Amino acid sequence: MILTGSEIARERANGRITIEPFTPEQVNPNSYNFRLGKTLRVYQEMPLDARRTNDFEEVEIPDDGYVLEPGRLYLAHTIEVLGSEHYAPTFAARSSVARLGMFINLSASLGDIGYTGQWTLQLYTMNRVRVYPGINIGQMMWWRPQGEIVLYDGKYQGSVGPRSSDIHVDFDKQFARQRFPGLGASFDANDVGPKFAQLAVSSHDFPVPAAFCVPAGEFTDALSAEQNAALADAFGDLKATVGAFFTDSVAKIQKIGAEIRVPEQARGLLAARLHEMFPDAGDDRTELAVRSSGLDEDTEASSLAGIHQSVLGVSGVDAVVDAIEQCWRSYYEAPAVAARIRAGDFSPAPRLAVIVQRLVRPTLAGVAFTGLDGDGDRVSVEYVEGLADELVAGVAVPRRAESAAPGTGPEAPDAAEQQVLAQVVDLARRLRASRGQDVDVEWAADADGVHLVQVRPLTAAREAVHASAEPVTEAHRLYVDELPADFNLGAVAAVYSGYSAKRGPAHRLAHEHGVSTGAGWVIRFNGRGLHGDEGARALRATLAGGTDECVLDFGDTLRQIVVPKEEVPRQLAVTTGVSADGTDLHTVVVRDFIRGELGVISRRAGETGLVVEYTDEGLMALNRGTAGGEAIVVKDVTAGYADAANVTCPAGGTVLRPHLDELARFTAAMHAKHGPVTLEWVFDRGTLYFVDYSVLGGDDTVTVAHGEVCISPGTARGPLLRLDDDALLRRLSIGPAVSIDKSQDVTEHEGLARILDLVKSYDEKPVISAARPYAVLSVLLEHVAGFVFDQGSALGHLAILLREARIPAVTAAGISGTEAVISDGTVATTGRKGE
Repeated sequence: MILTGSEIARERANGRITIEPFTPEQVNPNSYNFRLGKTLRVYQEMPLDARRTNDFEEVEIPDDGYVLEPGRLYLAHTIEVLGSEHYAPTFAARSSVARLGMFINLSASLGDIGYTGQWTLQLYTMNRVRVYPGINIGQMMWWRPQGEIVLYDGKYQGSVGPRSSDIHVDFDKQFARQRFPGLGASFDANDVGPKFAQLAVSSHDFPVPAAFCVPAGEFTDALSAEQNAALADAFGDLKATVGAFFTDSVAKIQKIGAEIRVPEQARGLLAARLHEMFPDAGDDRTELAVRSSGLDEDTEASSLAGIHQSVLGVSGVDAVVDAIEQCWRSYYEAPAVAARIRAGDFSPAPRLAVIVQRLVRPTLAGVAFTGLDGDGDRVSVEYVEGLADELVAGVAVPRRAESAAPGTGPEAPDAAEQQVLAQVVDLARRLRASRGQDVDVEWAADADGVHLVQVRPLTAAREAVHASAEPVTEAHRLYVDELPADFNLGAVAAVYSGYSAKRGPAHRLAHEHGVSTGAGWVIRFNGRGLHGDEGARALRATLAGGTDECVLDFGDTLRQIVVPKEEVPRQLAVTTGVSADGTDLHTVVVRDFIRGELGVISRRAGETGLVVEYTDEGLMALNRGTAGGEAIVVKDVTAGYADAANVTCPAGGTVLRPHLDELARFTAAMHAKHGPVTLEWVFDRGTLYFVDYSVLGGDDTVTVAHGEVCISPGTARGPLLRLDDDALLRRLSIGPAVSIDKSQDVTEHEGLARILDLVKSYDEKPVISAARPYAVLSVLLEHVAGFVFDQGSALGHLAILLREARIPAVTAAGISGTEAVISDGTVATTGRKGE
């Protein structure tokens, strides 16, 4: 809406428009006439260069006029100082001037709201025209704007006299804006990565610190042809050897990555971008965060959380460039390479952008998740005082809070802290609502409130929904099979752990030696499966063979129920109360129950002897000393069992005589594995069944710990390996991940290689025990069965990756032993080998 002449005069009087000097007679019906000033500028040398200052001369227009020559550009100025902070100005030539064949602007008739000064005119004429100082040469119009007003604060502000082009001042800035887009710019999400794209979308409705992005194309352009070729060879070798020489291959890849530098031209443009977005970027008081934004991070399928570098507290152009190069290097370091290989990605091409963002120095900072435990409205929060880098790296012990309960920890949150937590919960819920899916949020709170630092889709919930609309009767062998990652043990988790941790390895060793054992199963079922004819038949078929009875364990407080195998479906239905149309999944542990004719115990005597005790009152009676057993004594098992002088056998033990070699062989095998042991057996209808064992003079008990936090659900078993390299793991998790750059400590790389080699030396994947969920442990994911941590974050980077990879993990302090079984938040271990 254009202002009329009377409105121009009124708003000038009100101080909302500047016209100085003002002459009422210069007011037109909808404009104000401005006059030509005395000074002209004329460029001296051609061609003109937009990247530098161009030379000019100035001419003063005499009172008798100055002749403008056709085809030349003359920069002139208004006598009046014109402008407004409330209206948008435009100007044009007076029609009488235009009729002389003269232009007063070539293409720049629109001014900015907020500019005030003498206006530069671009005089260009078709004919030879004499001009005079003070003539009415043009007219200014003002327009009412719509929308929020942002005032001009540019290089021409407050001009006096004609101003020649200062385009060179903005030259690098203009190109830098295009190369390094800000949050409000348009960009290709495939070049900036989901992390920056999510922040850009969020910045419209949520408080996001100012930021710009260094797109992945800049990383690609920084690689030389030789570096590209070398990377292609190294990744090709990784693929060809299926990672068998991972450490050596990654060392070569890291060496190439350590040599990548930001090119000089990009460095100059980065300086321009930094000074525009953060005018005080060189001031130590202005700190920036430089964060990686992988193109394959933060997707709905995978987060790749924490595998790339972030550098906090950066000040100055040189430090920002160094931090960008650190982020680039992290793409070719061990954790990132391992994560891509696990996903089947052997491409050497760099797919990593970098975010440069104003750093919030928070009082509190942390992470928040929605839907972590299957309830979308529930928000789980972990936080620390100050920056959250150690929290997400897994090296800090956080305070915890849930949206339905106050924070937990050594100190209850005060009122200010509770206010921050309430804002975080609100932020997480609003982000979830705006995206229509559960989210993983990083936040920081300072005196200005809660700031959004990062948001991504929740890629893996901590608890799955345990129901199925399809009929389910699913059985897995108790001591032999690995359970599926999504198998929910529920109430039998600790029971399963106890059996598997101790008896599992022994039963598998028995099978290797041809020794019979009672069978066992872990059975998952729902009402639709259990009540259906097909499901019931399948269950009976699974249990068929061996003994006629079995033992059912439903949990710590409901176990050892002995029933005939034919009655198992009915007993399961009665005990769990499932209906014919029930969809909830239940789990039970089922074991063969062998009553037997004799209970038997065997142990070595000396180096070559064997003692076998037995009773017809059963194994339990023999174990507890309530029955008087008889003994078979073999002086030397290497001498055979036919010589009466070598073998003492009561008449009641005659049925065991044919099994003495089996008893001796397996007792020796168990002795070699565990040290001095006693083995428990049951003899039933001509078959000797191995049942259990005890370590003599050693810690043979099974320890079952209920974890403080279930970091990642599921079940895993394996030898227990304790990693006490805390200083190394902490450094690699919060500093540059692993590097063989000469500026770095090379022992860091050697230390991680040593850990990796130790883990890979086990015949079966071990369960790792460590003090914290250190982020750098992600390099071990494909080589381990599970993790037990003394304490730490359930929402940090490694925790996210563990849930995505379906690797069970739990926090439980004080765990020790030789074998471990993790089951949905519990961990069971067996004792160490006796001496």
